[in-house]
Amino acid sequence: MIAFKNRLPLLQTGYCVISDYGVDWIARVLQNAADDAGVSLPFRDEIAKAVLLYLEQECPLNAVPLDYLFGRMRTMLYEVGLPLIARHLKNQTPPVDIELDALAGKQDLPLFFYTELGRRLEELQRLGLNTYHFSGKRQCSLLLGARRRACPTQQRALAELDAFLNSRLQES
Repeated sequence: MIAFKNRLPLLQTGYCVISDYGVDWIARVLQNAADDAGVSLPFRDEIAKAVLLYLEQECPLNAVPLDYLFGRMRTMLYEVGLPLIARHLKNQTPPVDIELDALAGKQDLPLFFYTELGRRLEELQRLGLNTYHFSGKRQCSLLLGARRRACPTQQRALAELDAFLNSRLQES
């Protein structure tokens, strides 16, 4: 087997360092800025690849502060004639995966599950991580509803979970 070294520098935000990020995340951040600005971004993927190429080959730092990276991206967007997108570019961390089904499997009651999930989200926000990917929502709702397959109880548990996540994410 051949293994290739990941030459991307670590991203640093607060006390956290992030090593798992890629062109998809950068493209999504650029698209969010274009959407907020109300303009199209036809070469989004090429710009994202250019940012990643800079980080892999030209960046002299082993750990890049997130503010520095977004500052450089804003400067680059201004230089290529996209000032509106540069002004709407928001600092975002790569998404942190939260496995809801694994968390629900460790908690006996929904009350304990929601308390632990809330605590984890607060801790991540305190550390400066502001983007999340929730996996295992359906399986989690089955566990919280104490069901083996989809039914009205499971659907209510899923709706409750979605409402909880939406309220928590809007607070931040």
